[in-house]
Amino acid sequence: MNRNIFIGLLLIYTNINYAQLKVSNTSGAKEIMSVLLGDAADLIVNNITINGNKKAFGIFTANLKYNSFLSKGIIMSTGIAKDAIGPNDDSKKSSKINFLSDKDINVIAEHKGCYDTALFEFDLSSTTDEIQFRFCFASEEYPEYILKNVNDAFIFLVTNTETQTSENIALLNGNQNYPITVDHINPQINSEYYIENTSYNRDNLKQLNNNLAKLELSQTFQYDGFTTVLVAKTKVIPNTIYHFKLGISDVGDQLYDSAIFLEANSLRSTGNKPKLEDELKHLKEALSYNFSIQFETASSKITGDNSFLLLDKILNTLKNDTEINIIIVGHTDRTGTKLYNNKLSSERAKSVRDYLIKSGIKANRVTTKGMGERQPISEDSYKNRRVEVIFSK
Repeated sequence: MNRNIFIGLLLIYTNINYAQLKVSNTSGAKEIMSVLLGDAADLIVNNITINGNKKAFGIFTANLKYNSFLSKGIIMSTGIAKDAIGPNDDSKKSSKINFLSDKDINVIAEHKGCYDTALFEFDLSSTTDEIQFRFCFASEEYPEYILKNVNDAFIFLVTNTETQTSENIALLNGNQNYPITVDHINPQINSEYYIENTSYNRDNLKQLNNNLAKLELSQTFQYDGFTTVLVAKTKVIPNTIYHFKLGISDVGDQLYDSAIFLEANSLRSTGNKPKLEDELKHLKEALSYNFSIQFETASSKITGDNSFLLLDKILNTLKNDTEINIIIVGHTDRTGTKLYNNKLSSERAKSVRDYLIKSGIKANRVTTKGMGERQPISEDSYKNRRVEVIFSK
């Protein structure tokens, strides 16, 4: 090789050398959720599970300069997650890791058969009326196996546990006609959402050297093609439990791996919170709310204009519906002794009760309880200094 060409290539490689994809093993479902969950204050998650070969799951970090890509998150693969690491020097990367199928993915795959399935599932309720998530789909089936009945697929199924109604939200721009599969996003269909990853070989070296973005992708990722970063979102009923199932499968055969990259901290509650009055109109069982009512330091004396606005909100709710009763529960942080915190939380709950009774609410509708420091909701102390109001009929 000409010395000047060699030096030029060396400078190019040095310039993008930092652009790396790293994939590490995950300890299991709870760690996956800890990476994905973006706003724990507005979401409650339970019953978190994974199903499939553990090697199909990983935690990734990607540091790219010339391409827009997710910087951190979870990878779920139909093969071994670490095989995502570039360069793209094998156009047929495949791992046969299980014969696990999934009936819901098989519907999306038009019943062609699913294999090498990886599933991540959990129950979730949100304080707002919308959930959002960011992801990217990648596959070795690009581009030579599009529209050839081996249509690897990703599903994000959301099921209302009360009505048992389900919808797949792994869709291109929410369009039911375009689920996230190889056949629905590729160089021929919805091509504006498709990104080619050029093979890393001698024949393509000149092309790569003339395009730093392509060179960076080719060095960083093994997969032959990607979608752009996409958003999945769905409307939900606040404070209702939904079952979420994320899954990816090889379709038609066990060849040519595909993967989904799920962005860290992107599982979020992004909608609007219902008004208290609206929720209580349809009250079926007890509802609990935390109110940021402020008190003077080491005192049960209520302070601050916002505190009295919140109290008046509770007051008006009780006046508008005389069938509603409440329990006022005081909470503290861990500053001070347990005995002191128990007493202070009880006194603060009683102060709220006294305000409501003086404003015209019958005493038998309002009871109090002091929990002290026993029920923290956050590692931030100020969030634990709160008044919880439980509404019931």
